[in-house]
Amino acid sequence: MSAAAQTTKLSDLFDSLVDNTSGEKVSIGDLMDALDTRTFGPLLLLPGIIAASPIGAVPGMSIVTGSMIILIAGQILIGRKKPWLPNRLLEFEFSRDRLTATKKKLGPWMEWAERPIQARYPVLVDPPAAQIVAVACILLALTFYPLALFPFGVFLPATAVCFYALGLSSRDGLLTLFAAVLTTASLWALYAFWPF
Repeated sequence: MSAAAQTTKLSDLFDSLVDNTSGEKVSIGDLMDALDTRTFGPLLLLPGIIAASPIGAVPGMSIVTGSMIILIAGQILIGRKKPWLPNRLLEFEFSRDRLTATKKKLGPWMEWAERPIQARYPVLVDPPAAQIVAVACILLALTFYPLALFPFGVFLPATAVCFYALGLSSRDGLLTLFAAVLTTASLWALYAFWPF
Protein backbone atom coordinates (compact mmCIF):
# COMPACT_ATOMS: atom_id res chain seq x y z
CA MET A 1 0.00 0.00 0.00
CA SER A 2 1.34 3.42 -0.91
CA ALA A 3 2.18 6.28 1.40
CA ALA A 4 -1.02 7.96 0.34
CA ALA A 5 -2.98 5.10 1.83
CA GLN A 6 -1.39 5.66 5.20
CA THR A 7 -2.04 9.38 5.45
CA THR A 8 -4.47 10.88 7.89
CA LYS A 9 -3.40 14.45 7.12
CA LEU A 10 -5.56 16.78 5.05
CA SER A 11 -2.55 18.35 3.36
CA ASP A 12 -1.04 14.96 2.43
CA LEU A 13 -4.40 13.81 1.09
CA PHE A 14 -4.70 16.81 -1.22
CA ASP A 15 -1.07 16.41 -2.31
CA SER A 16 -1.87 12.83 -3.30
CA LEU A 17 -4.99 13.89 -5.20
CA VAL A 18 -3.15 16.55 -7.20
CA ASP A 19 0.15 14.70 -7.74
CA ASN A 20 -1.40 11.39 -8.77
CA THR A 21 -3.95 12.71 -11.28
CA SER A 22 -3.51 14.27 -14.70
CA GLY A 23 -5.48 15.72 -17.62
CA GLU A 24 -7.97 18.57 -17.90
CA LYS A 25 -10.78 16.57 -16.29
CA VAL A 26 -10.69 14.53 -13.10
CA SER A 27 -13.27 11.95 -12.09
CA ILE A 28 -14.23 10.74 -8.62
CA GLY A 29 -12.76 7.39 -9.61
CA ASP A 30 -9.45 9.09 -10.47
CA LEU A 31 -9.39 10.67 -7.02
CA MET A 32 -10.05 7.33 -5.31
CA ASP A 33 -7.28 5.71 -7.35
CA ALA A 34 -4.94 8.56 -6.43
CA LEU A 35 -5.76 8.08 -2.77
CA ASP A 36 -4.91 4.37 -3.16
CA THR A 37 -6.63 3.11 -0.04
CA ARG A 38 -9.21 0.46 0.77
CA THR A 39 -10.00 1.67 4.28
CA PHE A 40 -13.13 3.59 5.17
CA GLY A 41 -11.74 6.63 7.02
CA PRO A 42 -9.81 8.24 4.14
CA LEU A 43 -12.53 7.29 1.64
CA LEU A 44 -15.14 8.97 3.84
CA LEU A 45 -12.88 12.01 4.11
CA LEU A 46 -12.63 12.37 0.33
CA PRO A 47 -16.28 13.30 -0.39
CA GLY A 48 -16.42 15.40 2.78
CA ILE A 49 -13.42 17.44 1.70
CA ILE A 50 -14.74 17.83 -1.85
CA ALA A 51 -18.15 19.00 -0.62
CA ALA A 52 -16.71 21.49 1.88
CA SER A 53 -14.20 22.93 -0.60
CA PRO A 54 -14.82 25.20 -3.62
CA ILE A 55 -15.09 22.03 -5.72
CA GLY A 56 -18.41 21.46 -3.96
CA ALA A 57 -19.87 24.39 -5.91
CA VAL A 58 -19.72 22.35 -9.14
CA PRO A 59 -23.37 21.71 -10.16
CA GLY A 60 -24.46 18.28 -9.01
CA MET A 61 -21.41 17.75 -6.80
CA SER A 62 -23.41 17.93 -3.55
CA ILE A 63 -25.64 15.10 -4.78
CA VAL A 64 -22.63 13.00 -5.79
CA THR A 65 -20.71 13.57 -2.56
CA GLY A 66 -23.79 13.06 -0.41
CA SER A 67 -24.47 9.75 -2.16
CA MET A 68 -20.85 8.68 -1.69
CA ILE A 69 -21.00 9.45 2.03
CA ILE A 70 -24.23 7.48 2.44
CA LEU A 71 -22.79 4.47 0.60
CA ILE A 72 -19.46 4.50 2.47
CA ALA A 73 -20.99 5.16 5.90
CA GLY A 74 -23.67 2.55 5.21
CA GLN A 75 -20.96 -0.04 4.66
CA ILE A 76 -19.33 0.94 7.95
CA LEU A 77 -22.72 0.54 9.61
CA ILE A 78 -23.24 -3.02 8.36
CA GLY A 79 -19.65 -4.02 9.13
CA ARG A 80 -18.41 -4.48 5.57
CA LYS A 81 -14.64 -5.02 5.44
CA LYS A 82 -13.89 -3.31 2.10
CA PRO A 83 -15.70 -0.29 0.60
CA TRP A 84 -17.50 -0.31 -2.75
CA LEU A 85 -18.96 2.47 -4.93
CA PRO A 86 -20.96 2.20 -8.19
CA ASN A 87 -19.36 3.21 -11.49
CA ARG A 88 -21.92 5.96 -12.06
CA LEU A 89 -20.58 7.91 -9.07
CA LEU A 90 -16.96 7.13 -9.91
CA GLU A 91 -17.39 8.54 -13.43
CA PHE A 92 -18.57 12.02 -12.30
CA GLU A 93 -16.02 14.57 -13.60
CA PHE A 94 -14.96 18.14 -12.93
CA SER A 95 -12.13 20.45 -14.02
CA ARG A 96 -8.70 19.56 -12.64
CA ASP A 97 -8.02 23.31 -12.37
CA ARG A 98 -10.57 23.41 -9.54
CA LEU A 99 -8.63 20.72 -7.72
CA THR A 100 -5.27 22.49 -7.99
CA ALA A 101 -6.81 25.88 -7.13
CA THR A 102 -8.47 24.38 -4.05
CA LYS A 103 -5.20 22.85 -2.90
CA LYS A 104 -3.43 26.19 -3.29
CA LYS A 105 -6.17 28.09 -1.47
CA LEU A 106 -6.73 25.69 1.41
CA GLY A 107 -3.23 24.27 1.82
CA PRO A 108 -1.99 26.63 4.58
CA TRP A 109 -5.27 26.23 6.51
CA MET A 110 -5.07 22.45 6.28
CA GLU A 111 -1.52 22.35 7.64
CA TRP A 112 -2.59 24.49 10.59
CA ALA A 113 -5.77 22.52 11.29
CA GLU A 114 -4.13 19.09 11.29
CA ARG A 115 -1.43 19.87 13.87
CA PRO A 116 -3.41 18.84 16.98
CA ILE A 117 -4.61 15.52 15.50
CA GLN A 118 -3.43 12.48 17.47
CA ALA A 119 -4.70 9.07 18.63
CA ARG A 120 -6.79 9.54 21.79
CA TYR A 121 -10.07 8.34 23.30
CA PRO A 122 -10.24 5.31 20.97
CA VAL A 123 -13.47 4.17 22.62
CA LEU A 124 -15.16 6.97 20.63
CA VAL A 125 -14.00 5.61 17.26
CA ASP A 126 -13.95 1.84 17.76
CA PRO A 127 -17.08 -0.32 17.35
CA PRO A 128 -19.83 0.19 18.37
CA ALA A 129 -18.98 3.92 18.35
CA ALA A 130 -17.92 3.62 14.69
CA GLN A 131 -21.47 2.56 13.82
CA ILE A 132 -22.85 5.62 15.63
CA VAL A 133 -20.44 7.78 13.62
CA ALA A 134 -21.71 6.09 10.45
CA VAL A 135 -25.33 6.90 11.33
CA ALA A 136 -24.39 10.54 11.99
CA CYS A 137 -22.61 10.76 8.63
CA ILE A 138 -25.65 9.31 6.85
CA LEU A 139 -27.94 11.88 8.51
CA LEU A 140 -25.56 14.68 7.52
CA ALA A 141 -25.31 13.40 3.95
CA LEU A 142 -29.09 13.31 3.63
CA THR A 143 -29.10 17.08 4.21
CA PHE A 144 -26.89 17.48 1.12
CA TYR A 145 -29.88 16.87 -1.17
CA PRO A 146 -32.05 19.83 -0.10
CA LEU A 147 -28.99 21.99 0.62
CA ALA A 148 -27.74 21.43 -2.93
CA LEU A 149 -30.21 24.18 -3.89
CA PHE A 150 -27.98 26.77 -2.17
CA PRO A 151 -24.38 27.69 -3.07
CA PHE A 152 -22.05 26.23 -0.45
CA GLY A 153 -25.11 25.16 1.54
CA VAL A 154 -23.46 21.86 2.48
CA PHE A 155 -20.35 23.45 3.99
CA LEU A 156 -21.26 22.89 7.65
CA PRO A 157 -22.50 19.28 7.38
CA ALA A 158 -19.60 18.43 5.04
CA THR A 159 -17.14 19.82 7.58
CA ALA A 160 -18.72 17.63 10.26
CA VAL A 161 -18.27 14.59 8.00
CA CYS A 162 -14.60 15.55 7.54
CA PHE A 163 -14.04 15.59 11.29
CA TYR A 164 -15.78 12.23 11.69
CA ALA A 165 -13.60 10.79 8.92
CA LEU A 166 -10.42 12.24 10.39
CA GLY A 167 -11.39 10.84 13.78
CA LEU A 168 -11.83 7.36 12.29
CA SER A 169 -8.61 7.60 10.24
CA SER A 170 -6.39 8.81 13.09
CA ARG A 171 -8.36 7.11 15.91
CA ASP A 172 -8.87 10.52 17.49
CA GLY A 173 -12.08 10.38 19.51
CA LEU A 174 -11.84 14.06 20.38
CA LEU A 175 -12.42 14.89 16.72
CA THR A 176 -15.58 12.80 16.68
CA LEU A 177 -16.84 14.69 19.72
CA PHE A 178 -16.26 17.97 17.90
CA ALA A 179 -17.95 16.53 14.83
CA ALA A 180 -20.98 15.67 17.00
CA VAL A 181 -21.24 19.33 17.99
CA LEU A 182 -21.10 20.34 14.31
CA THR A 183 -23.73 17.71 13.50
CA THR A 184 -26.09 19.19 16.08
CA ALA A 185 -25.47 22.69 14.73
CA SER A 186 -26.01 21.54 11.13
CA LEU A 187 -29.31 19.80 11.83
CA TRP A 188 -30.55 22.69 13.96
CA ALA A 189 -29.64 25.24 11.27
CA LEU A 190 -31.43 23.22 8.61
CA TYR A 191 -34.54 22.98 10.79
CA ALA A 192 -34.45 26.65 11.86
CA PHE A 193 -33.68 28.30 8.54
CA TRP A 194 -35.14 26.01 5.91
CA PRO A 195 -37.51 28.31 4.00
CA PHE A 196 -40.02 25.70 2.79
